[in-house]
Amino acid sequence: MADDNRPIKYIRYAIGEIVLVVIGILIALQINTWNQELHHRKLEKKTLEKIKEDLVLQMEIIEKQLSFENRALAHADSSLMMINSKIDVNELTRLLDSLSERHTFVANRVTFDNLGLAGNTTVMNNPDLQNEIVRYYQVLDYTSSVINNNNLYRTNSQFGTFVVNNELGFRIDENGQADQHFVLSPELRFTLQKQLDGRKYSSKNNIEKSAIQMDKTKILLQLINNELEKK
Repeated sequence: MADDNRPIKYIRYAIGEIVLVVIGILIALQINTWNQELHHRKLEKKTLEKIKEDLVLQMEIIEKQLSFENRALAHADSSLMMINSKIDVNELTRLLDSLSERHTFVANRVTFDNLGLAGNTTVMNNPDLQNEIVRYYQVLDYTSSVINNNNLYRTNSQFGTFVVNNELGFRIDENGQADQHFVLSPELRFTLQKQLDGRKYSSKNNIEKSAIQMDKTKILLQLINNELEKK
C-alpha cells in the first residue's frame, strides 16, 4: 500500500514545486513591474521639474523682450514728437540708433528637445498634459519665428538700413559735432514718420505675440505644478 501511494506523493510534490515556481515567477514579475513603475514615476517627475525650470526661464526671456519692445515704442514716440518741432539732432540720432537695435527672441526648449516629447508617448502618464506641452512648444516656435522675422526684415533690413545709410542726411560741423542747424525738409519729415510708424508696428506686433506667449507659459506652468502636487 505504501508503494502504491508513492507515485501519488511524487505527483503532489511535483505539482507543489511547479506551483511554488509559478508563484515565484509571478512575484518576481510583480516586483519588476513595481520597479518599472517607480522608475517611470521618478522619470516623469524629473521631466516635469526640468520643463518647469525651462518655463520659468522662458518667462524671464519674455519679460526682457517686452521691456525692450516697450522701450523701443517710447523712443519711437519721442522721435515722432520732434517731427513737427525743433529737432535736437544729438537726441534724435541717439533715439534712431537705439531703434535700429533688435532683441532676439529665444525659445528655451532644451528639455522638450532632449526627451523628444513630441513623439514619445511613454514619458508621461497624463496624455492630456503631454499634449498641452507639445502644443505649447509649437506656439513658442511660431512666436519666435514671428518676432525674429520682424527683427530681421522690419528692424534690420528696413529701419536699420535707413539709419545706417543716413537717409535723413544729418551733417557734422567743422568741429566734428552734429550740425544743430540742420533742418528736415517736409519730404524727409514724411519719410521719417513712415519709418518710425513701421518700427512701432514691429514692436507692437512683438509685444502682442510676447504677451500671448507669456499667458500660455503661465497656464502651462500651473498645469505642471498641479501635476507635480500629485506625485
